[in-house]
Amino acid sequence: MKRLALFVCSLVLTVLCLPLWTSLPLWINVAQAQDAPAVVVELATQTSPQPATFLVQNTPDPQRLRIGTKEIFPFVFLENKTPYGYSIELWDEIASDLNIQTEWVRYQSVADMLAGLSAGEVDAAIAGISITSEREAKGFDFSYPFFRSGLQLMTQSAAANPVRSLLSRFFSWTVWQPLLIVFATSTLVGAAIWIFEHKHNEHFSQNPIRGIGQGLWFSIVTLGTFGYGDVTPIKLPGRIIACVWMGVSFFIVSYFIASLTVDQLAASSLSFEDLRGAPVGVINSTTSESYVRAQPVNLSGYQDFKSVVAALERGEVEAVVHDYPTLRYLANRNPKKFSLAEDPLTREDYGIAFTESSGDALEVVNQEILALQERGYLQQLKEKWFGSDEAI
Repeated sequence: MKRLALFVCSLVLTVLCLPLWTSLPLWINVAQAQDAPAVVVELATQTSPQPATFLVQNTPDPQRLRIGTKEIFPFVFLENKTPYGYSIELWDEIASDLNIQTEWVRYQSVADMLAGLSAGEVDAAIAGISITSEREAKGFDFSYPFFRSGLQLMTQSAAANPVRSLLSRFFSWTVWQPLLIVFATSTLVGAAIWIFEHKHNEHFSQNPIRGIGQGLWFSIVTLGTFGYGDVTPIKLPGRIIACVWMGVSFFIVSYFIASLTVDQLAASSLSFEDLRGAPVGVINSTTSESYVRAQPVNLSGYQDFKSVVAALERGEVEAVVHDYPTLRYLANRNPKKFSLAEDPLTREDYGIAFTESSGDALEVVNQEILALQERGYLQQLKEKWFGSDEAI
């Protein structure tokens, strides 16, 4: 009986102490956790991501981000204390929706701005930054495109330098070609008329030089429908030639007018072949520099947009290659100075630049850009700065 009683007591004590034994690891963890916060904070301090990593939606307290930008018309204007322009308005709308306070950091070039982004001076960058594979390979991530752009050629307009424009057209083959065709055909018709008329018609001299000259005069006045009547054929062969020439002259005049029209249109469709060997201005360390290096022209690099435009105005370069929206904005406001040469040379997209370590910030901004696009804000912004007829 004693053994049985002892066994029962042991069993009861074991059952009663079981919760204590099972909770012992929890008490040990709690005791160890008292020292854990200092370790966690230290590790967090050592591996702290960039501020943009903490960009989240619907936060009660405003987040403060440093955003890099540079002047590029009409996306960013920096002449005032507060930047303004297409890209600035876009970011302000994003910042308002995401409860962000923005500290703008200004740079002189895209290269400097991206270098500052890479060095952690700013959390993101926005201006007119082209999304390229080369920049992606260097550790940058880009938002969804907010504007479609491309490279373009811009030259001085004819009104900006009328003497130069007149001389260039005067020596243009497209102008002389129709003139030579008119002169050659008129000479042939004049010679044929003289052959059939000089023996019987007193209006045509027996002397070949003078007689063909008179036939040429007849051809020209017929071609121009002047019809002075001072020199006319009287024999059937001569009149047949005159009638045929009258019909053909309509096509020759049409060809002449069309050639001059094409020449004028060609002035607005200037290509790199037309500029072969000529100096063409670009901004250093931009996509335009990379593109022009592969063309048969002499590349002239400048530090900023104002410098390259000034070089075009001075005649140091024949044309400028830069982003189409900026050149379009400038040409529209100075039509007597500049003209766009042709359709955009390339297609590029503008995006907001982040680093690969920016965490969820890129995804949050992408969602916001898509939301702005869906509610028509991007279209309204484009119409405000470029007009409703803007093709890109």
